[in-house]
Amino acid sequence: MPNHEEPTIVSITDPSAPVYQAALDQQRSSLWAMPKEQLERKPALDPSASAVLAEATANKLQAYRGEVVAQFGEAAGIKLDELTPVARATLQADVEYAGTAATTDIAALAEPVRSDYQLLITDSDSLANRKLLDPKRLEPARDIQGYAALIRSVLVLVFVLREQWPQLKDHTPLTEADLDRAAANAQRMQAALGNRDNNVNRAPAAELRLRALSKLIHLYEEVRRMMTFLRWYDGDVDTIVPSLWAGRGGRKARSADDGTDPTADPTSDNGEPAAPGGAVPINGTGPFMA
Repeated sequence: MPNHEEPTIVSITDPSAPVYQAALDQQRSSLWAMPKEQLERKPALDPSASAVLAEATANKLQAYRGEVVAQFGEAAGIKLDELTPVARATLQADVEYAGTAATTDIAALAEPVRSDYQLLITDSDSLANRKLLDPKRLEPARDIQGYAALIRSVLVLVFVLREQWPQLKDHTPLTEADLDRAAANAQRMQAALGNRDNNVNRAPAAELRLRALSKLIHLYEEVRRMMTFLRWYDGDVDTIVPSLWAGRGGRKARSADDGTDPTADPTSDNGEPAAPGGAVPINGTGPFMA
């Protein structure tokens, strides 16, 4: 058997550990280069839960590496080794996706808008009390429950004050600079709110997470098929390599043309286990050498 340095097994206790970031950084280019046909658009799996299960499984599989290599060849052993970094990359991609929600802090943007609102409504009410402004025009600006309502109310006040500014400017401490600032802050918050609601900022992170999960699914399924063949007569593959879809009702077929379940344990017509890739490996050779 060729010399192969066994990977260091690290316990899954801290998803923020540098190994997770490093695993994703090392795979970013290859993940973005994955062909679209390899992507699982509706995997119906939680990325973090799948990654944790896969890394725990990878740790267990090292005990079977010698058997796997003897049966399928060194290329198959390398696939076992790949499972840990791919799982870690998937977990980190999920962490980064979750973290993108904070890249645009709507609450922080709302603070100056609320301050602008208080300034504008206070002075507008004062002008209305002195009969310089129709109080009815201020009614649409009373609702500030929620971000969208706050933005709208500020912009309404700016519009009303600007429209009558020649008559009002000498009767209020407000300045045109105050109006410009309030409008700019409200518009900045509106843009950020729109991006958040439409997942504009999260789209790249979501795509990278999907690609990492897709790679994990394909690799895990291939490893599971190998172990199904290897452990067929022991009947313990679900203990060693549990299905990613365990407890989720199984996985649906990839397409209408392909009625097979990629996670199902493959068997031949006579009830014997089918070799991964459709060919029976002999004396350390097999489809994983290709």
